[in-house]
Order: sequence, then structure tokens, then C-alpha cells
Amino acid sequence: MDYPVTSYSRRALPQSSSLNPPCPRPSGVSDALHCRPVRPADAERVRAVYERAMRNADALLPGADHSDLDAPTEAYADGAFLVGEVGTGAGTEVVAVGGVRPVEDGDDAAAFELKRVAVLPAHQGQGYGRAMVRALEAAARDRGAERFVLETGEDQRAAQGLYESLGYECVERVSYAGGEVVGLGYAREP
Repeated sequence: MDYPVTSYSRRALPQSSSLNPPCPRPSGVSDALHCRPVRPADAERVRAVYERAMRNADALLPGADHSDLDAPTEAYADGAFLVGEVGTGAGTEVVAVGGVRPVEDGDDAAAFELKRVAVLPAHQGQGYGRAMVRALEAAARDRGAERFVLETGEDQRAAQGLYESLGYECVERVSYAGGEVVGLGYAREP
């Protein structure tokens, strides 16, 4: 199932219809982001988008386990991993990625964790991160999610702002690598 997210520029807002209601999107967004399930052939591009975005945010941790990006279709088989594309035909470009899957510890069967949400630096600030999160939440709700959780770096202010603007609340501090790296845990109940 595809999870299209349509965006409109400020100058050309279409008339709302029951078949194509406009999505609430930031003004000035240039291209629509179309979110679709990842395909095995996307794995290399998924890793490139994720790593470039994390490097740009100074959040790519040396030695961190990103093995789920080697085969995202398998790693997220009980959830969803989506790629966000802009453009059409031969000009289509993957600019955003993200995954969602049930929380691993099993304490809360209805909780799903958002993972690896990233947007290429040249496309940040255009609403694509917001669109990806909303598409991931929709995919998780299709699988029974009643609560969403995620972790982000303590220094990733833009990501924190995005999640907080979407109704996520910071619920905990998380330590990695023996306490050297600190992250923040967020949660939201729709």
C-alpha cells in the first residue's frame, strides 16, 4: 500500500474535494512527497540518504549498528519502511526515509517505534520530515498501533522541534555507548 502525501505551493492551492482533500502542509513547499514502501533495490539509496542526513546533523555515530538499513524490507517486515520521493518519471529522487515497527521489548503490544527518519540536507525545511512521520504513523495504525515512540539525539534540535510540533512529548533521557552519548525518548498517543 502506498502512503501518498500531497503538498501544494502557496500560489496554487486546489479546491478541496472529497476525492482529493488538501493535506495540511507548510506553505511554500515546492514538490509533493510521495511515500511508498521500500523495495530491496532501494537499500543502497536508503543508507545514503540516512547517512548523509545524520552526517549533516553531526549525529552519525561511529560504530553504531545500522544493519537494519542493509535489508530494510526484512528488518521492518512486521512494520513498514518507507521512502519519500519527489519528482516524476526519470526525475524521481528519494529525499526522505523512515521506518516504523513494534517496540521490541514487548511490554506494550500497541506501541510502535519510529526509526531512521531522515531527509536529505538539501530538502530539509520543506515539510518532508513531517510528511514522512505522518505516513509512518498511518502505516503503523494500519498494523494496530495505538502509541508511537522514538529516540533522537540530545543535540538534534531540528528533529526535536519537528517531533514536538507533531505532538510528541519528551519522556526520558537515554544513554548510549556507556553513557557518553545522550538521546531523548519521545512518545505520542494519537
